[in-house]
Amino acid sequence: MEAAAGRQQRFTDVDALTARLLAASLEGRPVAAVTVGKGAHVPETAKAAALTRTESALCAEVFGVQEQQRRGAWYLPQQLSLKAGVVNLPHLLRHRPAHALTVAAGDTARLTVAEGGDVVLLWALLVPLFETLMEPVRVRAAGPAGTREEQRQVWAAIEDRYRLLGIASGALEVFRFGGGWHALDRRGQQQARLDLLEALAAADLEQLVARHRMQRLQQLTAGFAAKAKKGTPLARRVLTRALQPVVSAHFAGDWLAVLDYLQAPPHPDEEVITALPEARLYVGMSSQAAEVAAETGIGEDEVQAMLAAFLGTSTAVSPIEERVSVLRDWWAGFDQAHARQAKGMPSLWGLLDEEVMDLSSPGEDRTPQLYLQALPPMVLEQVGRLLETVMLKQHPGSIVSNPRPNHTMTQVLGAAAGFWHGIGLTAWFVCEGPYSRTTLSDAAGYYDRELTELRTAGCPVDASLFEELRAAEQQLGDPESISEGRSVPVVSEDGLVSVTFSMGRGSRRDGFEHVRDIVTRHRRAWAERYLNTYLQQRWRRELEEVAHQYHRHVALKGRPPTLIQFSRFATTAANQWTGGDLGALYTAIGEPAPSEQKRPARLLASDGHDFARRVYQALGGEPVPNSTWPAAQDPEEIRRQWELQRLAIESLRYVQLQEALGQPPTAKQFGTQRLRWPWPGEEAEGWPLLQRALAGLTRTGTPPAHSPAGPVTTDLAAPSPDGKGLVPLLLAKGGNAPLPTETTALRVTTVGAPVDVSALPLTGDGKVRTDHGLVFYNHPHQDGVSSSGDTITADLGRIPDDVRTVAVVVSVDLEAQPTAVLDQRTTWRADITQISGVLLRFEPPAHDAGETVVVAVELYRHGPGWKARAVAQGYDSGLAGLATDYGINIEP
Repeated sequence: MEAAAGRQQRFTDVDALTARLLAASLEGRPVAAVTVGKGAHVPETAKAAALTRTESALCAEVFGVQEQQRRGAWYLPQQLSLKAGVVNLPHLLRHRPAHALTVAAGDTARLTVAEGGDVVLLWALLVPLFETLMEPVRVRAAGPAGTREEQRQVWAAIEDRYRLLGIASGALEVFRFGGGWHALDRRGQQQARLDLLEALAAADLEQLVARHRMQRLQQLTAGFAAKAKKGTPLARRVLTRALQPVVSAHFAGDWLAVLDYLQAPPHPDEEVITALPEARLYVGMSSQAAEVAAETGIGEDEVQAMLAAFLGTSTAVSPIEERVSVLRDWWAGFDQAHARQAKGMPSLWGLLDEEVMDLSSPGEDRTPQLYLQALPPMVLEQVGRLLETVMLKQHPGSIVSNPRPNHTMTQVLGAAAGFWHGIGLTAWFVCEGPYSRTTLSDAAGYYDRELTELRTAGCPVDASLFEELRAAEQQLGDPESISEGRSVPVVSEDGLVSVTFSMGRGSRRDGFEHVRDIVTRHRRAWAERYLNTYLQQRWRRELEEVAHQYHRHVALKGRPPTLIQFSRFATTAANQWTGGDLGALYTAIGEPAPSEQKRPARLLASDGHDFARRVYQALGGEPVPNSTWPAAQDPEEIRRQWELQRLAIESLRYVQLQEALGQPPTAKQFGTQRLRWPWPGEEAEGWPLLQRALAGLTRTGTPPAHSPAGPVTTDLAAPSPDGKGLVPLLLAKGGNAPLPTETTALRVTTVGAPVDVSALPLTGDGKVRTDHGLVFYNHPHQDGVSSSGDTITADLGRIPDDVRTVAVVVSVDLEAQPTAVLDQRTTWRADITQISGVLLRFEPPAHDAGETVVVAVELYRHGPGWKARAVAQGYDSGLAGLATDYGINIEP
């Protein structure tokens, strides 16, 4: 049919390439090459192996990332986990039959698509093909799953796919259900897999590839037709996550080529963006005020006032410029602290507030929060003032306390602070002991990651530093043993005597001052030459990436991101450069903010370290030096103390959530299941203790013990005043009520816009059970839950045991009314009824954040019965935001 219609020619070259690579794989040659990364500075890579020069050119032209984006394929994922092992599975089955599946499963690369066209070729074309062909091997390796009937259905589907690909039915003789697979020994199963490869190799591979392509194009056509009720749909309405690889594989990412193939005209509003705008950053304008004033004839003070109004600040200096100025002052204090370090002083371990927070008391080698003593008070005040707030990615509507502003400062400075502080500590510990993680001679290799980042930023460390350190190490004094003594009173026949124990703990060598001066000289030379450039690169790179992601979202979605969508790629930049203020970040990239963030009252009145220590003590922790832990020989006590420290540190996030939510977080919001609770009753005992401790320290109320989700309602209906019926019981947002285990109907009534009502049966981890877990008009029955128009019906007695919650979802029908949102004009209410007479009603407050999707009500198991909870959790990110929370793939 395709050939007769003259539409086959466009696929000829890619089909031939695919068939050639498939043949090579079936013959036993590797087709994909995955290189394991070495940290953030050496990423993982994946390549298509053994391409000819002509094939490489074709791959670059068809699958190159920039080429595809020039055709409008801005949906290409920026990061993905590529299961390249399946492409090499035929090779592994021939050459490593005993371990083939294990090796293939581990051959997964976490990649950035921008690495090249090979990744797109693998992601969009080869992996889907090989997953289909190797499915019999994978299913047999996984072992029986489900009932016998379900297994029959699985194998019937596999056989049907093989039949459509034109593969002889005998290829699955042993694999199919009831074919005798389990009667084979290990060698027999290995031979069966090889026989399957031979059967596949004997097929007409060009026809097989073409048939597989046709199956995928049928899926694309069906997706197009489903959205073409009122003419040609926009690309973003059709291209779900499942269909995006199809367009990249067979149309080089070109939506207009898809429409030409389907013989459909473009939508009148379709805009194919071939390149993203260059980032324009509005930083550093205050320095140009005098020049602008001279050119325009406006007074400089007036220009400064105009700039301040544009930035939304009290002065014309942008938040980024303020922070750069403080960074320079911080660096000067940091440099002085290292330069004056001398023999006999404590080490500077603790000068940076690094990743891991330690609540133990100061030890001999490390002083927590040393920066409070070693840096100038003015610098500490500036850091605390400018970095005192952040935002949480999950709750971008509020700006909350930053419990660790000095840690944020360390993150902002990145590799520069990491290297120069690290090499200073290495010089100290090599000379003053007790031990060092590396020698001076090996320091270049030990700090390779930081040095690589500095070279990439164009701010390299002079290699002569390491030559001088190697020479200086040879001139250090001989090692002198460092020992630690302790006297213990012992009762003997002669009375009380003192016994002294001595234990060696490393060594020291004379010569620290000479090594310190070498490091200081090079650090100051580096700072004089590169510090300003490095700081500018730090903020510019962050802001340009945010601007790029903003424009990419517009290209992909056809509209600016909402605040929560923006936060997904802007949180780090906002927290480091604008104190979590997304509005200031929008201004810096020259775009309008969709809404203003709230600034709730701060609950962290003190430094986060001090607060966490007080929580630790309130929970029963004993912050003492590691060398004298209570019951130091008792591993259980040591473990308990570390778990209490972890809870105390996590309490900082609890307080941030409380500020953002306006109330203490529930156990689910806090994520109690992620933590270990060192009490006999575990979480049930420890969670209330933590809540009470935090309520006391923040001087806020303790949440009701009976319901972390909100108020509980127990009366289920009331007689009407005329005695002729029941008045529905009104649920407040967060309220819940018990339900008899019987059929329950939930009807949604809306005003202002058409909506779709659907349901999600969820397991205990809050995820759908299968990819078909959404109950809606096209899939109206699942797990005892059904959909009919504006009503969801749940037969609570028939719902499977592993379904713990049924979430009822209300979503605006954007196809019928594309600009509609849930707001003051578009409202809804939910009525819950049961045969036994239960009548509940939930009318939530009007939504005000541009939500288009909302989880209205949850029916959830509670002990042996069920309850209904009034939720009204909105998503301004649409069904994509819902999908993130519940583990489903839904069309955008």
